[in-house]
Amino acid sequence: MAASLAPVVGALFDSARRRAQAASAAAARDVHSELERAHSEAARILGEARADGARAAAQRADVQLAAVHREAREVILTARRTAYDTLRRRVIEALERQGATPAGRQLGVLLETLARERVGAPSSVRRTGPGALSVQATAGNRRAAIGPAELVDAAFRALSSEVESLWT
Repeated sequence: MAASLAPVVGALFDSARRRAQAASAAAARDVHSELERAHSEAARILGEARADGARAAAQRADVQLAAVHREAREVILTARRTAYDTLRRRVIEALERQGATPAGRQLGVLLETLARERVGAPSSVRRTGPGALSVQATAGNRRAAIGPAELVDAAFRALSSEVESLWT
């Protein structure tokens, strides 16, 4: 009987082997398909991560560039302010040195007249400061003070557009 069952056992064995090979081939295809899907997903995630990194780097670069621009602007404004203050101080000093000259005395008279006009009559006027070019006028509770600093500041205001063009 064992001999008569041998062909049936062989057929069952062959059938099991074919099913196992088919299942193995199907599993290999599933593994291959799943690996391809995993690779595609990994590539997509990596692409997104790179894009996110590039955006973050660009944003950081923009922030840093803006900070550098602000710092540069501050340096420029500080340099301008220093140049303005230095020029203003030197012009005031030069004007004060002119106080004892004929032109300086004539300017002093003009400043007295201007100060009187500002406070009205009757007024008292006195000269002060280096070179006696500063003038103070009082009339009641009204006061006017004009000197080299005020003259220079007024001249700079009058020349503001020309001065601004020097910076560009």
